Amino acid sequence: MMKTIYRSTIYLLAFALSISFSNAQEAPGAIAVEHGVFVYGGGKLPKNGYYLFERKGEKDRNYIEIAKTTVPSSDVETEKKAAENATNFKHLQFLNKQDVKRVYEYVLANKTDDSLYRAEHTPIIALTVGTAFLDTTVEKDKTYQYRIRLFKDGSEVFQKELNPIKNTVKTNLSKPKSHRSEIVNDAVFLEWIVDEQKDLTFFNVYRAFFGTLDFKKINVKKGYSNDENGLHLIAIDDSAEKASLYKYYIQPVDLYGNAGDVSEAVSIGKLQAENIIPIKSLHAEELSDYQIKLSWELDKTIITSNIKVMRSHNYDDGFVEVTNLPPTTSEFTDNLPEASENYYYYLVINGGTGQEFRSAKISAMVKTNRDVLPAPQDVSGEPMTDGIEISWEYSQPYTRGFYVFRATAEMEIFNQVSNLIPVNGKTAYSYKDLDTNLKAGEIYRYTVRAENDAYTMGKFSDTINVFTEKKPKMIVPQKVRAVFRDSIVEVVWKDMTKVSEYVLGYKVYRSEGKNSPLQVMPNDSLKPYKNYFNDANISNGPKYTYHIATLDMFGQESDLSLPVSVVINKTIENLDAPNQPKVYKNSKGITVSWNQMASKDVSEIKIYRSEGSKEAKAIKTLSITEKKYIDASVKKGVLYYYKISLVTKNGNESVISSEASIYF
Repeated sequence: MMKTIYRSTIYLLAFALSISFSNAQEAPGAIAVEHGVFVYGGGKLPKNGYYLFERKGEKDRNYIEIAKTTVPSSDVETEKKAAENATNFKHLQFLNKQDVKRVYEYVLANKTDDSLYRAEHTPIIALTVGTAFLDTTVEKDKTYQYRIRLFKDGSEVFQKELNPIKNTVKTNLSKPKSHRSEIVNDAVFLEWIVDEQKDLTFFNVYRAFFGTLDFKKINVKKGYSNDENGLHLIAIDDSAEKASLYKYYIQPVDLYGNAGDVSEAVSIGKLQAENIIPIKSLHAEELSDYQIKLSWELDKTIITSNIKVMRSHNYDDGFVEVTNLPPTTSEFTDNLPEASENYYYYLVINGGTGQEFRSAKISAMVKTNRDVLPAPQDVSGEPMTDGIEISWEYSQPYTRGFYVFRATAEMEIFNQVSNLIPVNGKTAYSYKDLDTNLKAGEIYRYTVRAENDAYTMGKFSDTINVFTEKKPKMIVPQKVRAVFRDSIVEVVWKDMTKVSEYVLGYKVYRSEGKNSPLQVMPNDSLKPYKNYFNDANISNGPKYTYHIATLDMFGQESDLSLPVSVVINKTIENLDAPNQPKVYKNSKGITVSWNQMASKDVSEIKIYRSEGSKEAKAIKTLSITEKKYIDASVKKGVLYYYKISLVTKNGNESVISSEASIYF
């Protein structure tokens, strides 16, 4: 019977859910996914051109550009883009080397993506070949509208405005119900059922050792079958170890990587006839304050479901259960009512399939010791580059060693941070706290406690405060990009405040032409949230190369980023329109801010304002060194529009920017 089931299952593995991405998504469209909105541009591969993705919010009047995508130019770029895109789709399968090679070879040979997609890779492949874009900058539950334009050979060949979409992930997936689990031909056979397929495209299988919660996604052979009960989801795990007990659950996933509810976990394994002999050692240690510490070492803990501790005054009878512990536990401290009294203990180990094993009995006597050791003296602390060193004096007899305890400036609870520091026959002791989790610039509190040869802890020393001089590792700016647009070189890089909490700002370096030295650009100490720089101090012809360095609050400067270069091959004759300003409300009025400007020609920023259908009027002209303007003359309940222009030293004014609107 078992062999028949296994053969039929292998046959089912060849029958996969057939869902073609090109059929499901022939035209442009957008859908909310776990990390943003997935926007599909269409079936044409953007060879010799690019897709331009634009977006506007629910109350915005104009679209803004958010991305350009094109096909990868090499197999190396294909692999890199596939790996980067996969990080946003944890429920989908990563592309392996063969998948990457297949995708790149397809792109070289075809003009459309009709036959490119596979269910477990679909969004990742679309993003990799440039036919889609994942907008991760949107807010949850907000509504947006997208416009897609395709350019080839310098001309626009396609444009599509999509319907508004709300960034709320919705799935239409049934929760799987367990149907069958058994061992077939030395493999674990599992089967679940869903009432309807709905949007289910594939499913992931998760496994953990029995008695733990450490579930991990595993690769299994999968199959599918339909009957009057619904869709059967079949998995065969041939990587299960002998004499092991596992728990499994599955999670259905739709075409876009959105996951549904997980199934209930089922337990099964290949314990076979293996004997459970889990206890390798059992010890008892008499502590002070009416305590006995039991410690043990287990073998084959992966098939242990729980550990019971039994105790009695008598060796032969009267044992009662003291506690029931999880299988990963290796020690237990028993608080007892009487001193100078014998107690007897043994452990009961329960296996995952109902097997039981009892350890040998051991005895222990409770002791007390009222001779509490005095506190260590002259405790001091010194910061080091990689931690903190604690020193103290002590010369009491019968001392076994010391323990060092630490707390933060805000927390009252001290935690032990050292193992036993044994006595050394001298009076001076020290301990170096090299914990890698110590934070730069943090104040830490320390105290020291001695222990005598009867394992009785002494009094705590006075508490000391130490300010660590540990400095954080500097993070080099990443993903630096530069583009020449609107007579300005725009340099942007990753927001490093998301990588390190110590980022204070950035420095921008530029070289002009071959073998030219690097020079620090104006406004170099940019604010930490401004991970961009606009360079208008440029001329026609040279190749400009930029490097970015990170500054932190400890005065450190990182190594330079990888260089990015731009060749200026367009003559700058007139000032183009600046970027749209940013506007927001505050208690004083409406704040208008703009990108930083670095130009030898521009000297002023002119601000225009209008309301309703009225004509815009200039309300303020500021120096180029200013970064924002607060308009305090606004009225409640009025919709205002703001735009800006640039004014040169000669009095020439640029084209006015696009306008930004806000209600006050």
